Amino acid sequence: MKKFFAIIAGFILLLGFLPILSHAEASSPKEQHYSILFDKNAIPSTLEQQVKNMGGEVTFTVPEIGFAQVKVPSKAYGKLKGMSGVSSANPSVSWNLPKSHNIKESGINPEKTPLWDMQWDIRRITNNGESYKLGTGSHDVIVGIVDTGIDRDHSDLVKNLMPGSKNFVPPGGYQGEEPYEKGDPNAFDDLHGHGSHVAGSIAANGGMLGVAPDTGIRAYRVFGTSAAETSWIVSAMVAAANDGVDVISMSLGGFDVKGQVFYVDPETGKKENLGNGVADFKAYTRAIDYATNKGSLVVVAAGNENLNATNKKEVMDYINLELAESGLYAVGAGFEVPGTIPGVVTVSATGPKDVLANYSNYGPGFIDIAAVGGDARMYDQYTEEGRFEEYINNRLFEQEFNLSTSNDGSYYWSIGTSMATPKVSAVAALLIDKHGKMPPKKLEDLLYKTAVDPVKGTDKKNFGSGHLNAYNALK
Repeated sequence: MKKFFAIIAGFILLLGFLPILSHAEASSPKEQHYSILFDKNAIPSTLEQQVKNMGGEVTFTVPEIGFAQVKVPSKAYGKLKGMSGVSSANPSVSWNLPKSHNIKESGINPEKTPLWDMQWDIRRITNNGESYKLGTGSHDVIVGIVDTGIDRDHSDLVKNLMPGSKNFVPPGGYQGEEPYEKGDPNAFDDLHGHGSHVAGSIAANGGMLGVAPDTGIRAYRVFGTSAAETSWIVSAMVAAANDGVDVISMSLGGFDVKGQVFYVDPETGKKENLGNGVADFKAYTRAIDYATNKGSLVVVAAGNENLNATNKKEVMDYINLELAESGLYAVGAGFEVPGTIPGVVTVSATGPKDVLANYSNYGPGFIDIAAVGGDARMYDQYTEEGRFEEYINNRLFEQEFNLSTSNDGSYYWSIGTSMATPKVSAVAALLIDKHGKMPPKKLEDLLYKTAVDPVKGTDKKNFGSGHLNAYNALK
C-alpha cells in the first residue's frame, strides 16, 4: 500500500435523515413551500404565471416527472390544488442531513497504522480482500452518488471520479438559509463529509480501499450543510439516469405520511389542515420508475430509527413524536421513503458480528439485503455508564465504526445504513462489470441470488436475501 500523509482527526457518528414538513415554529405560516405533482410527466407552460398571480414564485421544477415546488402565501393552497392538471399538492416534505456527534482525538499516523487493518467492514464484505483477485470494477461502470457531494481532490477518490458531476442545490440553498450556495451546477464539492464517506466505501483506492476500487463514481449533490428538498433529490435521480449511470446510490431517506398533517396554534388552539405528503411520495415513485426504465438500479438506505418499518402504528407513533416538537400531528399511514417504494434495493445495516445494527430499521418485505454499516452497542453502553472517555482512549470505535474518506482529504469513522448502502451499490457495479449491462430487475435478482451469505426464516425481516458478500458475487 502506497504511503500517504493525511491523518484522521476524529470520528463522527451519523445517525439518520429525518424528514420535516416546512412550517413556522410558533404560528401558522404566512408563506409556504408546496410540492405539486401534475397528472402528466410535464410542467404546464402556464404554471409560472398562475403562481405569480397568487403572489408566489416557482422555485424548482422536474419536468421529466411532472413535479414542481412553489412558494406562495399559505392562503393560496386551495388555489394550487385546484389548478388544472394537478394530481396532488401538499406542503413540501424536506430532508435533513444526518445528526452527527463529532469527537476529536489525537489522530492516527497512517504510515504506522495501515488503514486496511482498520477496515473490518470492507474485509468482511470482500472475504479479507479475496474478491479483489476476481474483480475490482472498471470505468465502464458508473455509480451515481446522490448525496452531499464528493471531495474532488481526495487522493483516494480522484482516480475514479468521472467527469459530469453536478450540483442541484439552488442559489440560497435550503429555503434561502444558505447564502454561500450560489447555484453553480459544477459546485459538487462536499461541504459536509457524508457523500465523500459514501464514495470511499464504493471506490476508494489509495490509503484505504473501497469494495470496488476501480469503479467509476459521479457526484449528484443535493445537500449543503442543511436540509434538501424532494425536488432537488428527484431531479438528481432523473439527471443520473439521463447520464446513463448504472447504479444510483442514495444513502438518504425519511418518512412520509399518506393521510393528513395538522398544525395546532399554541395560543388559539385553532387546528389547521396542512394536507399530506402524497405529492412528494408520488414524485419519488415516478423518479424511481424513470431511472429504472432508463437502466439504472436504485439502491437506498433503510434508515436509522430502529423501527419495524412495516408496522404502521410504530411508524406513525415515531412520526408524531417528532412532529409534536413543532405543534404538528399526523393521521393516516406512515412510510419510510424511498425504501418502501417498489423498484428500489433497500439496505439494512449490520455490525461486527453480522447482527442487525442497534439503530437499523427492519421489517419483513421491507429489507432486501443487509450490509455492514457498523454498530453503536459499545458506544451506547460506555456513554450510558459515563465511561465515554475510556471508549475513546481505548479506541473502541475501531471495533464497531466504519472508516472511510472525508471531505478534507483525510478520513473519519461513521456508522449507519448510510454506510451499508454504498457497499451494496459497489457490489452491484462489480456484477455489471463481470456480466455486462443488464436490466435493473435482472441485476437486482442477481444481487440477491449470488452476492449474499443467505439467511432463512425470521432472519429475512432483518436481512432480506442475506448478508452482502462481494466474493460470492464474483466467484
